[in-house]
Amino acid sequence: MTSAIRDHLSQALAELRASHAAQGRAIAALETALEQAVQQGIYALPETAAPISAHRREHRPGPPPKIAGDPELQAFITARVDRLTFAEIAAEVAQNFPANRRVGKSAIHEWWRKSRSGNRPVKP
Repeated sequence: MTSAIRDHLSQALAELRASHAAQGRAIAALETALEQAVQQGIYALPETAAPISAHRREHRPGPPPKIAGDPELQAFITARVDRLTFAEIAAEVAQNFPANRRVGKSAIHEWWRKSRSGNRPVKP
């Protein structure tokens, strides 16, 4: 091998080593930037419009209860809940409301139980 070829190969090897070192620095810088972006994304949450507990309470699985979304049905049930059983209220609802607005005794009981839970005094 001639000295010109040897010099050329040595120069190429030096350039490869320098580019390899530059790539290592670039990869380290990218990893640091990515980690910082992830951390900033985690800690940069949007401001909430409502208290978190109220916000979470609104995210319930399944469709909303019929009674909760129907003020007329609520008033009808509320007017009878103190003097009739849940089965009797369900029968009256069936007589006075169309089929798509009817609810059963279990739904009435569940709505009544949840609506009362907000009116109970908090125990110490």
